[in-house]
Amino acid sequence: MNRFERVVEILDQSVGGSTVPVGFHGAFWRGVSRDEFVAIKIFGLELLAVGNGADSNLVKARKGETPFGADAGNPNASFNRMPSGLEPIPDPEIAFIEQWIDDGCPEDDFVDLARLG
Repeated sequence: MNRFERVVEILDQSVGGSTVPVGFHGAFWRGVSRDEFVAIKIFGLELLAVGNGADSNLVKARKGETPFGADAGNPNASFNRMPSGLEPIPDPEIAFIEQWIDDGCPEDDFVDLARLG
């Protein structure tokens, strides 16, 4: 598994699995290449700022940072935190996605250090 595939896996897990339908914006991460994923826009917003995970809407949506978090008390938000209506993605997984974006969204190998121990 490479890191892009791990990001897809995290997103699938966050909604309950790889076959669960996703409302509103759909499961935009399924069935696309890494290059297609990097270029995605959702409702006119660029999903990723390659090289800048903290400023990427994919990360902001998971953390509930503006323009996301309307359902979490963010007064400046226009959209709910994602995944909307579900449990937040655990912080270590958000950090993994953010680091992947910081690193330029590579398709290099994913090594699960927790499983090596």
